[in-house]
Amino acid sequence: MPRPLAEQVVVITGASTGIGRCAALHLAARGARVVVTGRWAEALEGLVAEIEARGGRALAVPGDVRVEEDMARVADTAVERFGRIDTWVNNAAVYIQGRVLDLTLDDFREVLETDLIGVINGTRQALRWMLPARSGVIIQISSIVGRRGAPYASPYSAAKTGIEGFCDAVRSETWGSGVHVATLYLPSVDTPIYQHARTCFATKPKPVPPVADPEEAAKKIAELAVEPKPAAFLGLFRHLYLNLGILTPRFADWFLHHTIGFARGDLPADGDNIEAPMTWRRPSIRGGWSGRGIKGFTIREVMRIIPLETLLAAAAIGFLAARALPRRP
Repeated sequence: MPRPLAEQVVVITGASTGIGRCAALHLAARGARVVVTGRWAEALEGLVAEIEARGGRALAVPGDVRVEEDMARVADTAVERFGRIDTWVNNAAVYIQGRVLDLTLDDFREVLETDLIGVINGTRQALRWMLPARSGVIIQISSIVGRRGAPYASPYSAAKTGIEGFCDAVRSETWGSGVHVATLYLPSVDTPIYQHARTCFATKPKPVPPVADPEEAAKKIAELAVEPKPAAFLGLFRHLYLNLGILTPRFADWFLHHTIGFARGDLPADGDNIEAPMTWRRPSIRGGWSGRGIKGFTIREVMRIIPLETLLAAAAIGFLAARALPRRP
């Protein structure tokens, strides 16, 4: 069984910003010794300083998940400093938005290299130390679009779907070894990945509401580090999203095509972090998306994207409300 969280050594990739940064702070606050890695060295150093100022223990080892030698150094340094690796969180990811034919093959390669090959790279380095110890938890941060792809996000969807097949294979291979592999399927989360994304449009993408808070994801990661399970989910939105095609897959295709406006933002496209971190931005956990309306939903946007459906829904609610009111004699 995994150790209690307060006794664990946890490695987190993609810890410069977003979920990785939030998880590092959360796990360190609960007593775990945290090793954080990412391409943005200054952001990692600031994160370690913040953790230590709060009484935690942390170590920054800059590295690129696409590079085998970098992740080997992260793993070896973690063991050298803290003696072992109990949990490895493969969190690093990049995002590109665009139509399939507007994207280049290099765009696909860039996303697959980080979001899928990066996961494979980190998993292999974790297994190198966990299998001889016959203990450890590997947590893959995936997305519900890994179960049902989203339009204009085909590279990201393909990478996240690849994680599922890879993890199925690894769990079978490592059966009885004492090593657990858990995949966390997330909905849209309020992180800067969208501000950091590359796009084929004039504006940046944005998360499709309802938007979850990264603290919720961090708590789920903490749970899986102690009680791992093959697949875990966050929030209730998945029940709607993953069952859109329960009657016919064509309905899901129509619905997602019809509502794609929810994924189109209004921030100008001003660069991306595909090649290198956007160091001119402040390293942050949240992107500010959940503060708009209710978990990212605003009446104005809903009316703009699906006006007819909104009017029909409002009429139906009004009709049902009127029927429910007691009638006067």
